[in-house]
Amino acid sequence: MDLGIKGKVVLVTAASKGLGYAIAEAMLAEGARVAISSRSEEGIRKAAEQLSQNGLYDVFYTPADLSNPQDVDRLMDQVLNHFGQVDILVCNTGGPKTSDFVETSYEDWKNGMDMMLFPVLKMTERVIPKMKENKWGRIIYMTSTWVKQPRKSGVISTMARSAISGLSKHLSNELAKDNILVNQIMPGPTWTDRSKEITSRLAEQRGVPVEIIKAEIAEEIPLGRYGTAEEIANAVTFLASEKASFITGASLQVDGGQIKATV
Repeated sequence: MDLGIKGKVVLVTAASKGLGYAIAEAMLAEGARVAISSRSEEGIRKAAEQLSQNGLYDVFYTPADLSNPQDVDRLMDQVLNHFGQVDILVCNTGGPKTSDFVETSYEDWKNGMDMMLFPVLKMTERVIPKMKENKWGRIIYMTSTWVKQPRKSGVISTMARSAISGLSKHLSNELAKDNILVNQIMPGPTWTDRSKEITSRLAEQRGVPVEIIKAEIAEEIPLGRYGTAEEIANAVTFLASEKASFITGASLQVDGGQIKATV
């Protein structure tokens, strides 16, 4: 199936591994030109080398700490200078400290917003003008099922990603006239480094093996398992495609059925 994104320019952040890497890989397989970033210069360089498959695919990379506004500006400058535009923006960010509200300091809140919310605003602002000019664009925010079904110790992530969820819905209305589609993907439990970190923390708190925590979470999912990064990437690629041309303002759960709400 031709998804209609061959030659499109895609920017995927936090892409040295995990979900971001899988999304970049899926976009390249569809013939897109891809820019990737992450905090680690070595990590993002190695990811670009692997993704390009010895030059077979067009991959541009640059290190960027999204919590640093200057890094975000530099990232956008470099990508726009290299490709001239971004057709598909996939805003993927790392996760903040896991804690309950009473354990969360003002500095924790600020660090979470600096990491997850403010860079998303800046990147979105930078890609919109060219998308409007071209009358075509896709903006996809990677949030979490925690937006709809908060979990223990996830208060910072839930609050920040809920703000992005609201932004996604607002922008979908504001930009529709320019054929810019804005959606959010809400991944459920996916066995990435972030999930390993969270399960390890919960296991340490309870004094039980990580495998017990992992099994308990898997039991909440009707499919009975964690998702894979590739499964999330498939959903992102579909929303970026021409096959999703009548979908905007949507919140797509990719969670194995974990969220129990009907809407």
